[in-house]
Amino acid sequence: MSPDEEQLKKLFNESAPVTDENKALQQVLRKSSNTTAIKDVGSLFIGWVWVLLLGFGASAYSAKRRFDLHQQQKKHRNNKN
Repeated sequence: MSPDEEQLKKLFNESAPVTDENKALQQVLRKSSNTTAIKDVGSLFIGWVWVLLLGFGASAYSAKRRFDLHQQQKKHRNNKN
């Protein structure tokens, strides 16, 4: 047998370290809860940023549209005279 195989057999025969499953589960649940909370707050923030950007975009589009209509009406009035 090669030395690597012997090391693997030794590791396999050793007992697994004893862990408190409840403590490990609580730790995993706490980490996942924190991660979820961070993602929720981040998503809420990103959503508000999009709302603001879309609001400014809609306002700018509306203002441009009113300006163009005003220019057309002005041009139309000048052509009649």
